[in-house]
Amino acid sequence: MGRVSPLGVQASTATLTREEPLGQSFRALLPFLQSNLSLVAGVVLALLLAGARALSADKDFRRDLQGAIRFLLAFLTFRLAAWALPSTVPETAQKLVQVAWMLTFTFGVIRTGVAVALKVIRLRSPVAIPKILRDVIDFVLYGLAALPIVQSQLDLNLGGLLATSAVLSVVIGLALQETLGNLFAGLSLQLERPYQVGDIIRIGEHAGRVVQIGWRATRISTFRCESVTLPNSMVAKEVVRNFSYGYVPIGADIFVSLSRDTPPNTVKAVVLDVLREIPLILKTPEPQCRTWGYEGASIRYQIRYWVSDFSQADNAMEQIYTQLWYRLRRERIELPIPQQTVHMRQGALEHAEVSRDTVLELLKAVDLFSVLDSRELEQLHQDLVARRFGKGETIIQEGEAGHTFYLVATGEVSVRAGKAQAEVARLQCGQTIGEMSLLTGEPRAATVVALEDSVLLELDRPAFARMFASNPGLAHRLSALLAQRRTQLRAVAANNCGPMDSTPEAGRILDRLRHIFGITG
Repeated sequence: MGRVSPLGVQASTATLTREEPLGQSFRALLPFLQSNLSLVAGVVLALLLAGARALSADKDFRRDLQGAIRFLLAFLTFRLAAWALPSTVPETAQKLVQVAWMLTFTFGVIRTGVAVALKVIRLRSPVAIPKILRDVIDFVLYGLAALPIVQSQLDLNLGGLLATSAVLSVVIGLALQETLGNLFAGLSLQLERPYQVGDIIRIGEHAGRVVQIGWRATRISTFRCESVTLPNSMVAKEVVRNFSYGYVPIGADIFVSLSRDTPPNTVKAVVLDVLREIPLILKTPEPQCRTWGYEGASIRYQIRYWVSDFSQADNAMEQIYTQLWYRLRRERIELPIPQQTVHMRQGALEHAEVSRDTVLELLKAVDLFSVLDSRELEQLHQDLVARRFGKGETIIQEGEAGHTFYLVATGEVSVRAGKAQAEVARLQCGQTIGEMSLLTGEPRAATVVALEDSVLLELDRPAFARMFASNPGLAHRLSALLAQRRTQLRAVAANNCGPMDSTPEAGRILDRLRHIFGITG
């Protein structure tokens, strides 16, 4: 072999004569690799890549360019080492250094070309290129480039070497069959692309966001902030559910079984009303409730709702189950119970949460009922129905028609008004809600929301109608009391400390009572 020149290496004629045919493309590149032009090209390319990396904001492109720059720096190091080697160094060592800088230069150029090609693909498509695919492309091209260089420069017969290592290849293949299975399964997953990094998927019992797709396994981060590594061979055999495909709203299904005694249309109306009150559930597409089948003493219903992000599906499901329990209890829709269980009910009043004596004491303390005698209070007690509301549930909605009156028995509720729904008051045990709308037919003046689990005693319009029928003079007394209360509130709002006449207001309210309840005389 000829001596390595200060800035290049001159290949010996004997080496070129002994080498096997390599193909026209490599024959054309080999003189360039051995010339001083490759050194100049390496320096220029390294500087260009460093500038492009500094200007680019694409982290994948920057990482690919960093790999190319490292190869080129290694090329310059080996090239300078070849120049610095003394003449006494054995020919074999000189050959190895020569092969090293030829390989590093070639790898640097390949890495640069792949980085630019992937950058162009990313500009045309928003789909991320998996790391495993980039690695496969790099290694395949590295191997195709390295084989002719090593074969020509070191005068190796690779065909004979491969033929004599057949038994060793079989042994290695058997030892690494699981690893190779994961590798090829990973390649298959990348070709089919059932998911990509960032997608929310479910594989078997594991659900979470894909954080890495590697050679051997896929790694997901679950909603419990766990990192789960799933071998690609296992993933390829499982059903993969992708909840991010197409980036559209994701639907989720849950099932509930309710009593056969309640008509299905009634149940569906109640369920849909609950779904509309949960902020996490999208209004479009509209949630659905379907009658799904009969199961013994119950009817099975399917509830389908939609969320913008599947990671919120479990939170929405929890709110559905929670609020649905309170609503079903208020609507007296029963959840099925085992047939062997004896379920004792407490009369029509169903004040299981509040004792009779407590209810009577609460009624006596309400100024609206201060005009009633003990017999009328007892009748009113029989007409009351206990309603339990969960924390965060809306009890009354501003602007809606009001047909019920509530007395707070336990818990605390918030009264909110206006477009901003600012809190104007908090009501606790013994305070009332909704009497003006019920008696006069006016829309609700405020929204009322439960701040904690609360029991409210409900009285509807027919109950007041019965009271007015049995006591004709009660309408006059209630209208006078309501008028006095409203007049006082207006005086406070107007900052008027003087007395105000409530008689006109009482007459107006009495006329409304007569019209709504059909009172004559």
